[in-house]
Amino acid sequence: MGYNTTVVVMNDALENIKNDPNFGEKLVAAINHLQIDNKPIDVSATYGNSVNVNAVTVIESHHADDFIVVAIGGNYGEVLGYGGTDSDNKEEILKTLANSMGYRLVKRGK
Repeated sequence: MGYNTTVVVMNDALENIKNDPNFGEKLVAAINHLQIDNKPIDVSATYGNSVNVNAVTVIESHHADDFIVVAIGGNYGEVLGYGGTDSDNKEEILKTLANSMGYRLVKRGK
């Protein structure tokens, strides 16, 4: 199945991303390096005389069979944990994540 990678794109940098002829190469290098270092990596984009801007942050990479739960906000992403392998059952993903953090998820009574 391969691997999937989570990235946060800064929408304010879309024009720089679109016009930076080296952006794809920089993104690929960051994803490859993430698999070695396992720490989020900022990727810049430059257009013309514009200043290098943080255009994308590469958050994590994982096998496509697995579900990783990531919280996104503040121009950043944080891996919360492993969510199992069943994409059709959101409740199971949440239960797996809760269990990995030492919690038991129980459905509320009516």
